[in-house]
Amino acid sequence: MTTPDLQRISYQRDQVTAGIMHVGVGAFHRAHQAVYIDSLLDFSSQWGICGVNLRTEDRPLFDALKAQNGQYVLKTISPDGEVAYREIGSIIELIDASAAYQVAVSRATDPSIRIISMTVTESGYNLDDDNVLDVSAKPIIDGLASGVGSSIYTFLHAVIRARASDGAGPITFLCCDNLRDNGGKLRSGLLQYLKAAGDMESVDWMTKHVTFPCSMVDRITPRIDSRHSLDVKQRFGIDDAVTVMGESYIQWVLEDHFANGRPPFEQAGVEIVDDVEPYEDAKIRVLNGGHTILTYLAALKGHHTYDAGILDPELRAFFRAYETEEVIPAIGESPIDLEAYRDIIESRFSNQHIGDTVERICMDGVSKFPIFVLPTVKGMVNQGRIPVRSIHGIASWYVFMRHVEAGRIPFKYVDPKWNWIAPMLKRGQEVAFATEPDLWGDVPTRCPEFVSTLVNEIEALDSIFSVQSEGVAG
Repeated sequence: MTTPDLQRISYQRDQVTAGIMHVGVGAFHRAHQAVYIDSLLDFSSQWGICGVNLRTEDRPLFDALKAQNGQYVLKTISPDGEVAYREIGSIIELIDASAAYQVAVSRATDPSIRIISMTVTESGYNLDDDNVLDVSAKPIIDGLASGVGSSIYTFLHAVIRARASDGAGPITFLCCDNLRDNGGKLRSGLLQYLKAAGDMESVDWMTKHVTFPCSMVDRITPRIDSRHSLDVKQRFGIDDAVTVMGESYIQWVLEDHFANGRPPFEQAGVEIVDDVEPYEDAKIRVLNGGHTILTYLAALKGHHTYDAGILDPELRAFFRAYETEEVIPAIGESPIDLEAYRDIIESRFSNQHIGDTVERICMDGVSKFPIFVLPTVKGMVNQGRIPVRSIHGIASWYVFMRHVEAGRIPFKYVDPKWNWIAPMLKRGQEVAFATEPDLWGDVPTRCPEFVSTLVNEIEALDSIFSVQSEGVAG
């Protein structure tokens, strides 16, 4: 097999200026938005990225990236095993706001910064299913009390005040996280935060000078793995501690709603549309919902990577049935060929070269199910049908969490709302879980069969996997 070449940076990085500030410079951003921007810099040098970190726990990787002046190698692998390597240099500045908050805020007042984008995970917005801000969440409490902290709202509040004071001009706040109507959710959450802070002047300035376009982003990107850095070192002699790896597939659909200009995204392959909703709806339900519904079954069966899970014949049949019998019918009419899209997703999930871990996909279930799975459940109920496949996947999450408590899961399950959900895992609390409105909305009251079927599925899976665990222990 021919050794792949390294695609080198072709533009002059020292000639690039930052027009975008991005909050949350993790692996996904560096495998996605930063790649699109990198493709534009040959002919549009004013749209480089200033990366910002808000969280102290993210400092180690951020510092490693900063030590390399924001430059790194992207490694991609297709389902058939074709590997490609590319240098990415679009992140030209890096500011650790967790250590120097006001430095980042001050940088955001530069009129050349016309977009602030972000990837802060679904749970980072602290919104419930009705878009109500959880003002009791610690990052929100801390931000409202001190004006600094890890909340995206606290940072954007400071930016609004600073830009208003300096006359820095309009700005676009661009959410790139996996949330339905992510621009609308960001706007709603920020508006509630500003009102909670009692800052109506910022509310007025935001209303007049800030836009919140919706976007849909897609590329499977596992966590950083040192094996890929070693690969880059061996192949090209490059010391890169933050090599990022992802699948070859990439997609970005973006609403054309910018306050103060934007890059020529189309020239890099971004799909600019008037309405993102059909694209994000399909992606959230088919891809993210498919990821979520299967991963806990995969964990319970002892699979370590998601491709191993979906290549398990029993789990693959379940995944296919979930998508075909529930997800696609619940979506209904769509401008997208949903069957073809399902097949693409299934092929991508089966990519054995990615090694995306079950551990990564399991995290943060409390936030994921209402976003990724509940829309399919509601769609089925609206059609007068019982979502049995969805319920099976929900039950597997519940049983998985019981196994977490029992110490039977070989990795640490992280969920910011663990203390909230843990009491529901006790014996006799299955109905409380199945009727919890923060998870399932009004479905339990509209469809009592949802509750009874879910409780029965929990009991069945509890029995199956408890027996299996005892068998392994014995």
